[in-house]
Order: sequence, then structure tokens, then C-alpha cells
Amino acid sequence: MDAESNQKWARYLLPLPHEIDVEGEVTCHPGAVALRARQEAGAVEQRALADLRQLLQERGGSDAAGDQFEIILGTVNANGQLEGEEVDVERLRSLPNSEQAYLIQARGNDGLLLAALGERGIYYAARTLYQLLEFNIAPDEIAIPLVNVVDWPDIDERGLWNFPNEAGWISWMASVKLNYGKMATTALAPVERDKPNSAVINVELMEEARQQAFNYVPYILHLNFLHDCDLYKTYPELAGKGDGALTGRYFAHKQGNQHRAPCASQPKLTEIITEWMRSIASQGARDISCWLSERPGQCGCHDCTAVGQFVLESRAFVAAWREVRKDFPDLQIRMFLSTTTAERDYRVVAELPQEVKIERACATSMEQVLHWPRDLAANPLLDHYAAQGRWIATYDVPIGAYGKVDTPEFKVPERSAHRIRDYVGQLVRRHYSGAYGMLAWATLAKEINGFNIEALAEWSWNLNGRTEEEFAVAWATRQGYAEPEQVGRWAALMGPVEFDVYDSDFPVCYSWGKAVDMVRNKERPYLGEGMFRYYLGEEDFAHKRAVCADALQLVEGMEATDLANETRVVDSYIELARCTYVVAEQVATADLAAPENQAILQEMLTELEAAGAANVAMIEKWRGGLGPEPWHNRVHDAIAGTNNTVAEIARFIRECHIY
Repeated sequence: MDAESNQKWARYLLPLPHEIDVEGEVTCHPGAVALRARQEAGAVEQRALADLRQLLQERGGSDAAGDQFEIILGTVNANGQLEGEEVDVERLRSLPNSEQAYLIQARGNDGLLLAALGERGIYYAARTLYQLLEFNIAPDEIAIPLVNVVDWPDIDERGLWNFPNEAGWISWMASVKLNYGKMATTALAPVERDKPNSAVINVELMEEARQQAFNYVPYILHLNFLHDCDLYKTYPELAGKGDGALTGRYFAHKQGNQHRAPCASQPKLTEIITEWMRSIASQGARDISCWLSERPGQCGCHDCTAVGQFVLESRAFVAAWREVRKDFPDLQIRMFLSTTTAERDYRVVAELPQEVKIERACATSMEQVLHWPRDLAANPLLDHYAAQGRWIATYDVPIGAYGKVDTPEFKVPERSAHRIRDYVGQLVRRHYSGAYGMLAWATLAKEINGFNIEALAEWSWNLNGRTEEEFAVAWATRQGYAEPEQVGRWAALMGPVEFDVYDSDFPVCYSWGKAVDMVRNKERPYLGEGMFRYYLGEEDFAHKRAVCADALQLVEGMEATDLANETRVVDSYIELARCTYVVAEQVATADLAAPENQAILQEMLTELEAAGAANVAMIEKWRGGLGPEPWHNRVHDAIAGTNNTVAEIARFIRECHIY
């Protein structure tokens, strides 16, 4: 088939398979199609078959028992065959992450074969076929591509940190081959002295996820949060000794408890963790995430200070795991390192058994290496281990509109395929095994972050398959936009600009008063750093706004208004940054006692206040277009960040410099 036809079929696919060739297509009545799995099909294969059957039933009114076109799916047998047909098993075995790889083979003009080494591969083969069929089926006709596919993921695990506790979310993520999620509802029962400790997990949703090749992982809470389950109330001797055990507040949490790390050298802590782990495993979990204390802290007792807090916490988890594996030999664990410090990571990782997975989060600042045109991400210790084959994952894929994952304070629109591809590409080159995004809210999460989440699905599966514009066209096609090419061109224009805006010290430049302090302290703003990271000259403000204007023309007349509203929000942030820059530059460099400079400063201040008002209005218009109040508090935080920044700069200047 020609390139144009191949491109047409490819637009229905997300992510794009690594190798795909459409030989032709067959058009027939849906009732002529037969679907069949191998006789010994497992639960995941059966779910894959059931999903395809449901599609034919709901869209085509077919019971998938026809006699004209047969689709067979299943894992290959020991002889490298599926239902008597030869499969290139050696090719499958040679692929990266081969347990998830699959083949689709055209069987002449009357059938397709979907084959894999394991059940997860079969599920992904079925998802690819499902995507090809779902836009090409009606009650009286179905178009089936005679397609040959060889496919595999570039990264082993791909998914999200937080998402709504609903089966629909897992099904959506699994449909685009994402395969990991944190079980946010994991609950440790309150600790009671001399009684077995337990945990409650969502078994039903975990099993539902497993059938969709999705790893829905329960966890044991950060050890410095264990006061939440009455650990220190029940066993006060397990509270970390001294003020050094206080672990402060997470950066994005401006108030709240200063949590206390435990006294991790005591065997009782290991005993309690063992009971939690056994309880979770007994409910069918095969994988548990084990969270070290979230922030720096050190129990001051003699035994703990001799070794170190995080080393002892890690040892407690590993000792518990080894004990529980006596009864549950297939249980795996993953160690979630402290989020805001690398203290003694070198020793923690060195001691961990090779089969224990390693997770990292909120390390953007720690791993950021300033570099033009885009910053590098590097963690020499973990990168070294990843290159040697250790399983390492990060939660820092920037799916939201914040510069660093440890600052998810603002909820504003951002669709930047360029930003996702840049970060995921660095993870692939760093040999990481897991790539997750941190979703900090549930309200309208799919509407606001769905584009970036599916961009994560795209490039964590196939980094080099598509350009950002091609991805956006496929995304828009699948979303039902009337003009997907327009959306693609919009995304190609706005992606780099949104990357610039939201990777420039955002949102801390507003939420933490950094812009205000710059003006108040008469610090000269430095183009190329901080909130002006991607503005190398004053002309760059106008250039980026011109790109926004071009992008707006592409989408302004669309029935769906969210792309246009997003463009206006981004444009308003650029103007707000420009006005902040010129005011700060004037205050830092001009003789403010001179009347002419007073007039200039007054004019600049008027522009700043107008920019702030426009930014607030655009955020409100964008969010109002998605739905009425109540809005998530982080939308209001974004509005407050702008209002407070502008008001404080204006107040300071009028009180101190306008005579």
C-alpha cells in the first residue's frame, strides 16, 4: 500500500508501533469476522479477546463468529507456533522488553495473527488492532487493514503517580499501553500494641488492572509519615530521637506538620513493616512500593547515627521482604528513595539486592544541569547503575504546568509534546526502566493533562517514531477533532513556547514571591536564568507572543475552545514575564530620583498591572470553559500567585520610588 494509505491508518494509532506496514485492506460485513484465542488462553489473553469482541458487538452488531475473516491471538507455544502457524520467535526474543513485544501478521487476504511471547504482549497486540478497527466499523461494514507489525516498548514501565481511583482511568491508560499506577487508596490500619498489623488494598481494581497488563502497585507509606497510623502513639520508643529526626515540610506544602523519622535501628519497626507487607501480599499483590522517609532527617540515637537513617530504613524493608518471601516467593518490592535528598543513596543502592527496583521522584532540581537549548537531567550515581542494567524509575516526567515535579502548585493549561519528548528521550538515553508523571489532582485531570499523558504513552513506547506534530495529529484524530491537521500545526507552534514558559522557574517565581524579592532587592534580572530562562534577549518576549498569535489563528474558530483559551493563557504569561522584567530592570539600573525615570517607571507599572489582570482573566476564561465552580484550589492558587506578585511589586514601588 502507498505511503498515504499507511499514514491514514497510522493516524488511528497511539502510540505508533515501531514497525508497521499495511499491505492492503479488506472490507466486509462485521458479521463475517471471527475472533479466536488459543485454547489455553490466560486471563490477560481472554480480556484482550473480550475487548475486541465487545468492539465488534457494540459498533458492528457482530458476535465475532463469522467465516470470512479470522483473527487469531495468543502466546506462542514451545515450538514457536500459534495454532499451527509459524511465528518469528527469535525476533521477538531479541527485542527490548521482549515480554511486552508482539507481532501482527497478515494471513493472506482472510485473516490476521496476533502473537507474543507472553500475555502482556498479546494485550498490546489486541490494543493496536482495536485502535485500527474502532474508527472503521459500522453496523453494515468494517474495514480491516492487512497489517504487519513488529512492536515493543522502549521503556519497561510507563504511567502515573496519582489518578482517580476508577477502573475507567486504568482502562484508558491501558488502552494507550501505559502500564503502571500507584494504588493511592492503599491504607495502613492503625497500629495496635501486640496485635498483628494489616493493610487494606483495592483488590478488585488491582485484578481488573492486571487483566489489562497494568501494574497497579500498593505501597507502604513514607516512614516519616507513620504518625498518621498511630505508630508513635502506640510505640513511642519508635519515634526518632531529637530535633534532627524532624523532617520538615515538603517544598510545595507551605504549612502543616513537620513529620518525624522513625528510630529505624529497632527490630520492632522491621516487625511491623513485615506484617504490613505480609498483609498486602496475602491479598494478591505481587509488587509493593516501599517508601523511605520523604525528606532529610536523622534519628539521634546511638545505633541510628552509627549507620544513617536511610540505610537503616532500607535495610528494614529488605529484611521484611525476605521474611515475607518465605510464604510469597514471587513477591517483588521497589525502594522509593527519599524525594528531596540524595543523602547516602550511594550506600542504599549498593546494599539493595539486584532484583529490588529503585524509584526516584521530585529530583528535578537535584538533577538539573543548565544547558542550551534545553537543560540536561543527570544523576551520576543512578545513571551509572541504570547503564549497568539496574531497574530504575523516575516520577518526574513533567505532565503538568510546573517547572519541577516537586512544585505542582498551579493548575493551568499546558500541552507540550516537545517537553514530554525531551524528558522521556533523556530517560531512554539514561537507560531508565520506568517513566511516570505525577498527577497532583483528580478534578478534570484527563481534560487538562490528557494530551501530555498520551504524549508520555507515545514516546515511552516509541521514542523515535513520530514528530511532535505527527503525534498531535494522531491525538486529535482519536479525539474527534474535525481538523486534526490544524491541531497538529498548533501543537508544533505552541509546544516549544509552552516548554519555555513552564520550564522557566514556574510557578515558584510567582507563588513564592521570587519576582517580588527581585524587585524589592533591586536585583538586576538576568535573561537566560530563572523566570527568564528561555528569553535571551528582550526581543524574545515579542517573538514568543507572535508565535502565540499565529497558533491562535489556527484554532480560534474551532468548536472546542480549550486550545484557543490555552493559547491566550500562555500568551498572557509571556506578557506578564516581560512586564516583570522591564520593571525589575528599571528599578535595578535607573536613577529613580530623576523625574523622567519616575514617569517611565509609572508607565511600566501600569503595563504590569494590565498584564496581571489579563493573565487572571485568561485563566478564568480557560477554566470557566471547562466547567463551573467549584474549581480546584490550585487554579485559585495560580490566580493568587499573579495577583499577589503584581500587587506586591506595585505596592513596593509606589511606597518607595514614586514621589
